[in-house]
Amino acid sequence: MTLGAALLMMTFSSCREETDKLMTYDHNDMMAFSKADTCFAEKFKIMWNGLNQYYALWDYEDEYGLDWDAVYDEYLPQFEALDKKETVTDEELKELMGKVCSPLHDGHLAVVFSNHTTGTEEVMYLPSEDRVVKHDDYEIAMKYQSSLKYYSQVANGEVETDSNGNPIVLQHSTSITGLIGSVLKEKGKGLDWVSTQIEQLSTLPNPTAAQTLRLDSLKTLEEELSAIKMNFSLDVVSRYNELVTLYASLHVPGLEYFDPGFTDKGIDVKFALLKGNIAYFQFSGFYLTAYLVDEAAKLLFDVSNPITQNHIKAIEEVWTAWFNTVQQLHKAGTLGGVIIDLRGNGGGMQADGYYVTGSLLPEGGSPFSYSRFKRGTGRYDYSTLTLNYLKTMEADKHEVITEPVVVMTNCHSLSMAEITTIVVRSMENGTHIGKRSKGGICGLTSDNSTFTNNYMGHIGERHVTPVYVYLPSVAAFTLDHKIIEGEGITPDIEVDLNEAEFVSTGKDSQLDRALQFLRTGN
Repeated sequence: MTLGAALLMMTFSSCREETDKLMTYDHNDMMAFSKADTCFAEKFKIMWNGLNQYYALWDYEDEYGLDWDAVYDEYLPQFEALDKKETVTDEELKELMGKVCSPLHDGHLAVVFSNHTTGTEEVMYLPSEDRVVKHDDYEIAMKYQSSLKYYSQVANGEVETDSNGNPIVLQHSTSITGLIGSVLKEKGKGLDWVSTQIEQLSTLPNPTAAQTLRLDSLKTLEEELSAIKMNFSLDVVSRYNELVTLYASLHVPGLEYFDPGFTDKGIDVKFALLKGNIAYFQFSGFYLTAYLVDEAAKLLFDVSNPITQNHIKAIEEVWTAWFNTVQQLHKAGTLGGVIIDLRGNGGGMQADGYYVTGSLLPEGGSPFSYSRFKRGTGRYDYSTLTLNYLKTMEADKHEVITEPVVVMTNCHSLSMAEITTIVVRSMENGTHIGKRSKGGICGLTSDNSTFTNNYMGHIGERHVTPVYVYLPSVAAFTLDHKIIEGEGITPDIEVDLNEAEFVSTGKDSQLDRALQFLRTGN
């Protein structure tokens, strides 16, 4: 048994008051989690002690009146009661996990228990999900999907046109909902095309053997695609790619290979040059670096595949069009403003700051937050604050944008979307429009082991240990030394999205308010 495991077992066999002793929770130390394999109370202890040791916001939680010791005393007996039951449903377990963790404000925190009585590998609870449902725009934000259809109609007069009279709008998607979704939903493609072919072949009076065979294949494919449509999730990617290979001879429009890398790094990107030379840019996640930097693309995607190459190139073209348009209009003195639409953007790679706000600001970096690390096992053992910077573009690659810049958010804007919002709000020419963001800017790491020695980061290992907790590697503060975790950022100009209008016509009341501000200054 390792030293960390021994200390952990000693702690669990003693009273809570002694839990300030070091417990490494090494993600490879299976002995540390062995008791929790078949015991809910031990799962609770690992979670409680791990958070007690690694969580970076205890002083913030104190302000909200949370007594973490009282949580232990109240809920350990309730988890012990679960151990007396032969079967505990996943819903029962999640409800109790929620009672323990719902007061925690960190916007990224995720707690995962296995349920050994049902065989469920993951019962997950996220405090942020309980909190965001209280936002008044939660329902419409859940349904919202960015669309420029209304604004790309030349007759509407909302869009500048090129020399041929065409609206200047570029967009591309590599998201699982965008690419596979189009195969399942769009007319003339994928499932719709297959159904039409089946209907046509079924009416033939004397089909040939080849036509009969083709009809049978189409019916099987229709059944498979319909099943994916009914249960659309990340798990369908491998099955979908199998169908692409199996039915390649049918030449179904849109039925193309889906790069598995897109399941995590797929994004929707849109650029439009709106009336008054306002450069609009929207993207669903901060993964631009994966498409704009060759080395990153090689690490994340199957770049040997020509379909993947085409998608990477298309995303690059949309960003490049936005960047070049902003720069060219600024140099000509005709830029009416910039809109960065981050509604529904859940964050991603910090490096993306270089390509978004970093392309608008002077070189040398842009401050966006202060941060601190956990520096000991004590609940309040924190480091001093350090100022953090986003990298900005070199002076010889761009000119600084002095025209008005608007950033847009809703209650599903999180993490890097909020960091970008903070940066724009810090600009003399920056304004924040929309609805309050979700509230989660504390720093994260994908490496299970990197921050273990700093008493921060992951507790356990996902899909391996019976308890896994995903929590920040650092605590983050805004530039005025405030914590926004669980609270979000309230816009300078708050405006609701008119759902009926948006659904019926595509007219976007929040975007209209941003356009009004840029065109009139009010």
